Amino acid sequence: MSDVTKNRSTSICSKGADRVERWLVISNEATNSGAPRMLLEVLRGVQAVRGPGWSCEILLRRGGVLSEEFASFGPVHQLSQPWADGLAFRAKVLRALIDRPWMQPRRLAGWVSQWQREGFDLVYNNTGTNGFVVPALRRLGCPILTHVHELGYSLRRFNTAISLRQTLDNTDHFLAVSSPVAQDLGECGVPDERITVASNFLSAMPPETDSRVRAVLRAKLGIAPEALVVTGCGHIDWLKGTDLFVETAARLSGMTAKNILYNWIGGETDAYFAWKVRRLVRRRGLEDKVCFIGPVRNPGAWFAASDVVAVTSRVESFSLVALEAAAAGRPVVGFSGARGLVSLLGDESSMLVPDYNPAALASVVHELLRDSARAQALGQRLRGKVATEFLAGPRIAALLSVVDKIQRNRTI
Repeated sequence: MSDVTKNRSTSICSKGADRVERWLVISNEATNSGAPRMLLEVLRGVQAVRGPGWSCEILLRRGGVLSEEFASFGPVHQLSQPWADGLAFRAKVLRALIDRPWMQPRRLAGWVSQWQREGFDLVYNNTGTNGFVVPALRRLGCPILTHVHELGYSLRRFNTAISLRQTLDNTDHFLAVSSPVAQDLGECGVPDERITVASNFLSAMPPETDSRVRAVLRAKLGIAPEALVVTGCGHIDWLKGTDLFVETAARLSGMTAKNILYNWIGGETDAYFAWKVRRLVRRRGLEDKVCFIGPVRNPGAWFAASDVVAVTSRVESFSLVALEAAAAGRPVVGFSGARGLVSLLGDESSMLVPDYNPAALASVVHELLRDSARAQALGQRLRGKVATEFLAGPRIAALLSVVDKIQRNRTI
C-alpha cells in the first residue's frame, strides 16, 4: 500500500476521534461574483455544522476582493501573482508577461508535494473550469468533488477540450447548481449516478421591507422616492446581457411617460464591450435614465429598493441575483433561453420571455409597473419559495451527505 493510500485509510478510520477533517477547497477566482460568493456560503455552512472538527485550505487560481474573506477560513494559496489580479481582463498580454501563467503548474506541484505529507480528506473544486489543477490533485489520494456553476456553453468557452476532459475524468462526483447544468454534464458523458443537483442558497432571509423601510433605503442610495426602478446586476458583459438590459430600457421608455430609472450594478470585465454598451445608451438617448452603479459588496439593498429586477443574461446556470432579489420580495423577470432561471421562476413562466426579445421583456416589466398589487404578490410568492426551498440548513445537510458518501466510497 502506498503512503498516500495509507494516509487516506487512516484519515477515514479516525474520523469521529480527535482528528480534524481537512478539505482542500479550489476556486477559480475570488471576485465578487456568483460562484465565489456561493462558495463562501458553503464554507460558512460546513464550518457551522462540522465545528472545530473541520478545517480547510484554499487554492485560488486568481485573487480578488473576496480573498480576505476566504482567508478567514484557512490558509490561502494563489496560483497567479497577486499584483496581476487587476489586469485579468483589461490587459491580457501584459498580464501574461507579469503573471507568467506557464509557471503555475510548477507552483502547484510544489504545494501538492507538501499537501501529500499533510493529508486531506476531500478536494472541493468549485468550478468546472480548473483544467490542469484537478488531475494534479489526484496525487493527494482523496476524493475530488466538483461543484459545477457553468452550463455547457461556459464549460466549452472557458476550457480547452483537454482541460474539460481532465476535470470530467478526474472528478469522483459532481454537484450541479441546477438541473440544466446536470443535463449538460450528462451530454458531456458524465453518468447520472455521478451527478447531484445542489442549487444556490442563502444563509438567511433578509428582513421584509415595507414602504417605510424602502423609502429609507432609497434615501440612502440616492434614489428619488417617486421613481420607478428597474435593476439589473452582473459584470458588464455579453453573457450577462447588459446590452439587452439597455435595449429593454429603450423599449420600456417608449411605452410610458412615467419616470423610470434603470440601475445596472456591477463592474467591467470587458472594457471594449462596456464602451459599446455606454455608446448604446447614448444612441438610445437614455443618459438620464440608465445608471451604471459599479461593483457593490451588498447588492441586496439595491434589490430591495427596486420595483422590478431584470436578469437579462444570455446564459445563466442558476442566478444568485435572482435568488437574492426574490428573497427581498421583488418580482424577477428574465429570458427563458438563459435556462437556469427556471429553477426559481419555473412556477412563474409568464415572467420568462423567449428569444432574448427586449421588446417582449419590456412589456412584461411594463405590466408589473402598471399593476403594483400584482407585482407585490409575485414578489411575495418568490420570497416564500426562497424561504421554503433555498436556505442553507437543508442545502448544507444534503451537500454533506454527498461528501460523506464519496469519502466512504469514492463514488455514489
